Amino acid sequence: MELNRTENDVLKLLAAEWDQAGPPGYIETTAIAARLEVSVHQVKAAIQSLFEKGVVDTDKVDTFAAYLTPEGYALARKT
Repeated sequence: MELNRTENDVLKLLAAEWDQAGPPGYIETTAIAARLEVSVHQVKAAIQSLFEKGVVDTDKVDTFAAYLTPEGYALARKT
């Protein structure tokens, strides 16, 4: 699966949260943007792409937060 840099960074960040706080690695979109030092728009675009690839899921309110699927966690640990 091909990922761009932001997608890869989001996956790794969510996997780190999964490891620290337990599954599913839930982080608010604004917190992801701040930690990666990118815009919220970039994070939302990456989350949408990762969602379409089946490796993250989101809440249903304007992509307020994202979290990993088990497949996403496995992928994050491979990269």
